[in-house]
Amino acid sequence: MAAVAVIAIVVAGACGLPVDERVQPFDDVPFDLTATSTTTTTTLPPPEPAATTTVPPAELITATTLVRTEPTDIFFVLRGSGELQRVTVSLPAPVSRQLLINQLESVPDGTGDTLRTSVASGLLRDFTVDRGVASVELSSAALNRLSSLQQRRAIAQVVLTLSLFTTPEGGIGQVILNADGEPLSVFVPSRGASSEPGEALAYSDFAVLISGTPPTTTTSPPPVTSPTVPDSTAAPTTTADISTTTETSTPRPPDSTTTATSPTATTSTTLPPGTADTE
Repeated sequence: MAAVAVIAIVVAGACGLPVDERVQPFDDVPFDLTATSTTTTTTLPPPEPAATTTVPPAELITATTLVRTEPTDIFFVLRGSGELQRVTVSLPAPVSRQLLINQLESVPDGTGDTLRTSVASGLLRDFTVDRGVASVELSSAALNRLSSLQQRRAIAQVVLTLSLFTTPEGGIGQVILNADGEPLSVFVPSRGASSEPGEALAYSDFAVLISGTPPTTTTSPPPVTSPTVPDSTAAPTTTADISTTTETSTPRPPDSTTTATSPTATTSTTLPPGTADTE
């Protein structure tokens, strides 16, 4: 231990400061150390912003759905006169049976007060088409709530409208009317009489009710009369007379044919104001 202590003392003495602690100036200082330093500041321009690519907004694409329509002829009643007027409306194609019924039950917009309908709501239940013949099913209860004149106008509206309607099965040439499944007899204006129950009716049976339709006329040939042969008053001829006498007859010119036109009396019903069909 004594030896270790001696070594430590020796080392400590070797590391101590010299005895002469005076400052010794040095005259020969290198120039670079005494020269005034100059600081140069270099200002760099701000970095250019990164190029930004602006993508224009995508064009708004408006999807337009085209609805195919087809012109459809529907008949309504003119106020005051009670005549029927055809109105052509554009309906979405193909026109369904129910859509056609709805159109008959309500007057189209834009017609003002000039038109009305006698087809009350619920009167025309449905119809089917088979080989050009439409079988119409009417409601007896709705039909009985109408006056006699309203019934005639409603039947005319239905028959005329269906006669011009084309279904996917084809066109309609005739219409058969039923009420609650029973064949119906209706008044036919062109005849001035009622139809047989369940008889097929056509456009021409009700065309006389259309506004602007001239009255129909019937052309019939004159009656054919049988010629009357007068009794012979000549004296009996003898054999000699026959052998010596030749009778010459002049042919008669053919009768000229005369066509007589006899107009059929037409009855027009005019509804006074206030008593016309009501919707």
